[in-house]
Amino acid sequence: MGATLITSNKVTLDDLSEIKLPNKTRTYVPVSHIDFVNNTKDIANRVLNKHQLHKETYGIARDGKQMFGTLTYKTIFQTDGIEHPHEDIGLSIGIRNSYDKSMSLGICSGASVFVCENLMMTGEVVIMRMHTGSIIDELKGLIFNALLKSEDKFSTIHADSQKLKESFIDDNHAYKMMGKLYGYGIVSERQLPVMKREWQKPKYESFNARNAWSLYNAGTEALKTTPPMHRMKRHIDMHNMVTTDLIAA
Repeated sequence: MGATLITSNKVTLDDLSEIKLPNKTRTYVPVSHIDFVNNTKDIANRVLNKHQLHKETYGIARDGKQMFGTLTYKTIFQTDGIEHPHEDIGLSIGIRNSYDKSMSLGICSGASVFVCENLMMTGEVVIMRMHTGSIIDELKGLIFNALLKSEDKFSTIHADSQKLKESFIDDNHAYKMMGKLYGYGIVSERQLPVMKREWQKPKYESFNARNAWSLYNAGTEALKTTPPMHRMKRHIDMHNMVTTDLIAA
């Protein structure tokens, strides 16, 4: 599978800091991309004390007016008193922001599959906030509340991934799920062939098994081309639909 979730123009933190912040108005209060990122990282360093930052990736669209980022953390566990990082799935934080009122500020947590860097995200830890009123004063509290719940959510998602691996499906089940994802607008017409191809001939050996886990990752690969303003919701919707329909298939 591809190298990263971000398919918009990839940028560095320095690039984000150079994007001009729009003016505040009576009804609109912009939040700086770089401030959002830095606050998220600072609070994560305090809250996620069982995790270490592994990778951070940021992308922009509409000449920097939209930003989407992922911060992926390796979970640290102990064996015989020695700390080891989890090498399969890590906790991920997804963030989004805009300077053109096209989407609200958002943060959600999930997991990242290290082999292909695809995201698994659910809808239970999602914070969305319009750019109005006291958003600047509330920002750190919003981030803290989201991250405080993220470790429990990560445990749930990790358990989901194990169940998906144990749920073996045939092509008939796989194609029905693809059709359902397309029918409900989660996977687009252009993304559907990508999902089919990744199911039939996975790029990574890890997904050769004919199970719901392989199909799930075919779907997350297809979603990489989703526009930033819809990306978070599409990942959440796909996770909920696939886990609900296929874990017991």
